[in-house]
Amino acid sequence: MSLTGRVILRSLLVMALVIGGVAVLTYELVRVSGRADVDRLLREEAELLGDALADRLPSAAGLDGVVSGPEAERAARQALAVRPSGARHVSLVTVDGVRLQSAGGPARVAALMRGGDAPETQSGLRTLDTGAGPLRVLDASVVDEAGTAVVVVTVAAPLDPSRDEAATVLLRAALAGGVGVLGGGVALWLVVRRTLHPVREVSAAAQAISPDDLTTRVPVPATRDEIAELATEINQMLARIEQSDTSRRRYLAAISHEVRTPLAVAEGHLELLGGPEAAVVRGELDRLRGVLEDLMAVARGGDEIDARREPVFLPDLFDAVRARAETPPHASAVTVDAPPPEVLLGDPARLEQCLANLISNAVDHNPAGTRARVAARGGDDAVALTVADDGPGIDPDVLPHVFEPFVTTRTDGSGRIAGLGLAIVRSLVAAQGGTVGIDSGPSGTTVTITLPRATA
Repeated sequence: MSLTGRVILRSLLVMALVIGGVAVLTYELVRVSGRADVDRLLREEAELLGDALADRLPSAAGLDGVVSGPEAERAARQALAVRPSGARHVSLVTVDGVRLQSAGGPARVAALMRGGDAPETQSGLRTLDTGAGPLRVLDASVVDEAGTAVVVVTVAAPLDPSRDEAATVLLRAALAGGVGVLGGGVALWLVVRRTLHPVREVSAAAQAISPDDLTTRVPVPATRDEIAELATEINQMLARIEQSDTSRRRYLAAISHEVRTPLAVAEGHLELLGGPEAAVVRGELDRLRGVLEDLMAVARGGDEIDARREPVFLPDLFDAVRARAETPPHASAVTVDAPPPEVLLGDPARLEQCLANLISNAVDHNPAGTRARVAARGGDDAVALTVADDGPGIDPDVLPHVFEPFVTTRTDGSGRIAGLGLAIVRSLVAAQGGTVGIDSGPSGTTVTITLPRATA
């Protein structure tokens, strides 16, 4: 997933968590507020009903000034007639174990309080789970002038309406939150995409930088933030790499100059000598000079190798390769098969050098006793040259990098030692208009050079 997608997804997750938390908090606040409103209603109704009873108890007393049971019951009925049950509560009065209930009130609560499942009187305010749903019940005693409890006033109210209201608020908050997350996601996508636009510019500029041109720099946005710091650091890194590359080129040029001098001196002295030995040494010096130039071209990283493209008769090329392979140290480890009488387009000297490098790589970079085989096969419009060995194969971690400079396939435990053999082969083949591929496994490694067939 892209950076933009991750930022948006995580931001939406945070938004959803915050909105969900706010919705749950709102639900709890509404529920608590509803219960507090019910408690306030119960206290008010209990106080009003108690005051109505207190006003009637003195007049209900007998000649002895004592309120008897029937007298208290009559006063309770009168008080209930004055303060009946409301739409949200049910009022009751208990006198000598007799429960008197006014008409009206929520039907389910009224039926419950009138039946045998009515809760026992208990002083104070409490919440009960009943067959009619959760109830808030308040019991309060009413005393006479002597301070004796005469009756108990009970007021009950259901909690379902307040909880339903809280659930409705939660549902609406969830719906509003969903719409907010959706709209916020769209707005967030636009904002994040615009904010990360400099990152995409820096990334595109970095991808366009090639090893052949280290003077390119990534754009530094004028935002003065972390992105600008990153772009600045990348440019500073590119400057350091460019400086290092310039120093390397100068160093290679100095090496090339120093090696050419003794080669020129040796060639000058060979001019004074005669005989076939001198011709052989002169030919090897020419090859050494060509290898030196190729090394410098590959190490400089540029496509600076000159190669001809002319008809090459495969049997002649393989004769030259066989003559070089039959000399030490590869004489007993290399087999050169007879090629088909094909003609390809290439540079015979460069092809001989490529095959010699591959033979050397197959024998020298494998355990002792490894054998190599050179062969060729023709196709419809191309000719393939192969060098195969029966070694243990190349490490899969190294295989994708074998054609890079300074990477070796050596398996003697010395690690990735600096090497240019396969890099030179790839550059030489590319200069002749061909391709090179490699296939390696536990049974051995095969390198294939493919070049176009020569036409009339």
